[in-house]
Amino acid sequence: MERKSPTNIKPHKIEVSFDETLPKHWFGESAFLSHVLNTFTVIFPDAERYFIRWAKKALPDVTDPKIKKDIQGFIGQETMHANQHEKLWDLLRSQGYNLEPALWFVDTLAFNWLEKIVPDKFNYALVAGLEHFTAMLGEIYFENPEIMEGMHSEMRRLFEWHAAEEIQHKAVAFDQLQAIDDNYFLRTGVMNVAVVGLYVLTFANTFYFMAQDRSLFNPKEWLVMGRILFGKSDLARKTVIKFLEYYRPDFHPWNNQNFHLAEPTLQAYEKSQIA
Repeated sequence: MERKSPTNIKPHKIEVSFDETLPKHWFGESAFLSHVLNTFTVIFPDAERYFIRWAKKALPDVTDPKIKKDIQGFIGQETMHANQHEKLWDLLRSQGYNLEPALWFVDTLAFNWLEKIVPDKFNYALVAGLEHFTAMLGEIYFENPEIMEGMHSEMRRLFEWHAAEEIQHKAVAFDQLQAIDDNYFLRTGVMNVAVVGLYVLTFANTFYFMAQDRSLFNPKEWLVMGRILFGKSDLARKTVIKFLEYYRPDFHPWNNQNFHLAEPTLQAYEKSQIA
């Protein structure tokens, strides 16, 4: 099938601002929902900079001019994602949360130790696999607007902008990997590692934040978790289906033509930058 991908991947400027008026439980008054996304906000900056390092390293080995241009746009977008999410860290600390164990695990263990001992191709495959997850989460975000209604407006703005750009550049890391090594078993084997690591990291840190504000054993929060994952929203099943697409031998991110989900958000930022 013909794969139609965006032709102009570029950063869409945003400046988010947080202050003491942001509630601790800013997403539907739920500790679980708030801390899942707080976890992403804590791990995203170091993860995005990891993606940037390997995108820059790949550039000399990529000969396709479109992929080269896309990689450069990807680097610009990921740089802004890291910078904007990091703005929330000081506020979370002021609310009494200790971020250091989560930051240490991501920065030191994952991206200082593991990154340096595995082969380069493992890192390229890991970036591609993790980018599949972020694009998948972006798609779920736009396809389930009812879930997002309880989000604090500034946090919603941050995640909506981020989700839109993740969809726009969802094929860049994959194309980068394929240009360097298109081995199916490399791609899927590393994804097996990525999925375990990502889910363990996400839920461990979510529960860690919940323990800090004594909401971990609140039955209400577990009911919210069950409702979101297995209830009407059915996010667990939807996530598994989208995740398994990556294991198809003929998989390419743009086999799923979903850019229309992100376009209105990105166009709004482009218009505001022209004005």
